[in-house]
Amino acid sequence: MLPIFNLVTVAIGIGMFTFSMSFTIITGAELYEGDACRMKDGTAGKCTKSFNCGWFVTNVLKKKLIPYSNVVRCGFVGRDEVVCCPQEQSSVRKATLACRNFFGSTRLAQHIIEGELAEDGDVPFIAALGYVALSSESDAQYDWGCGASLISARFLLTAAHCVRASRRPVVARMGTLSLDHSEYPEYIQDRRLKTFYLHPAYTPKTKYNDIALIEIESPFLYGDNVKRACLHSGENDLPPSHPLETAGWGIMDLGSETRSDKLLKVSLTTMPLGVCNRENKQRLGQFNEKLANGVIQSQYCAIGTRASSGMRRDACQGDSGGPLHYTNSTEERFYLVGVVSFGLGCGEYAGIYTRVAAYLDWIESIVWPGSGTLLE
Repeated sequence: MLPIFNLVTVAIGIGMFTFSMSFTIITGAELYEGDACRMKDGTAGKCTKSFNCGWFVTNVLKKKLIPYSNVVRCGFVGRDEVVCCPQEQSSVRKATLACRNFFGSTRLAQHIIEGELAEDGDVPFIAALGYVALSSESDAQYDWGCGASLISARFLLTAAHCVRASRRPVVARMGTLSLDHSEYPEYIQDRRLKTFYLHPAYTPKTKYNDIALIEIESPFLYGDNVKRACLHSGENDLPPSHPLETAGWGIMDLGSETRSDKLLKVSLTTMPLGVCNRENKQRLGQFNEKLANGVIQSQYCAIGTRASSGMRRDACQGDSGGPLHYTNSTEERFYLVGVVSFGLGCGEYAGIYTRVAAYLDWIESIVWPGSGTLLE
């Protein structure tokens, strides 16, 4: 076995794929075939000849979903390069594997009451759900009523109350910050909606299990302004110091029904579940029957800082179904923590979100039923 070299040209056995690269030797950290290693996202791997690593062959060479610069390299055995190959153990969640197989965004950035305008690439996984326009007085083709998050090329994650049978959206729009007056209409991607999967335990009578999946008729095309989000798998609250964000095209000001035509975003922070539950119990009122068990573990609370108006920054009507998320700049990926569900008023108290991690088994069974779907 040979140690790691600087400036090498390697012939990969498959198709004699040849390329040049450079990388740095980490003193005392030389790795060889069979050694344990760490992927770029920190997950466990094993040093494997590149042509024996299915993840490398499929995602780097064939589909080019992951750039070569994101590959952790161990060294060489003769002329054969050895790379850090993920250990496809049964203990690794499908959602985690699907995220690992996806090339993230290099344009990461940090509704919405007191929100700020989003810029291109800030929230590339957000979709707007369009409903058949009810007003004949408007020339708008759709009523934009809820948000959703792209979690694979064919599936959106949203709130169940956004897709109830009484009125369901007919289209999802991505790739634009402005829904009806886009400066770059050529970037807009509209997809018809094929199948709706409401969580089987959801009922409009309560605020629990407010989560749904939407399968679209044809996949969205990934680009700078259309990416998918990974799913946060930790079931505990993130620390209050961990920055969170939400975004949407909802109501901008209390007392007004005017929705924003431009995507707005706002920074939030976690409110511990116990604190959130106590505060909501004091203010439940008419929501008592819909939240009979209080705020439970399958829900998530987040609250914004106070703006100059005195109101707290928050999501509001029209933002339902949209993301509660954070960015991981090291991995160049976005992670979904929650789905906008409801709040006791806008900007007054913590917003209540459906906790994504509590529903991973259900999500995975629909979105990634087999290993082949992990690459979508």
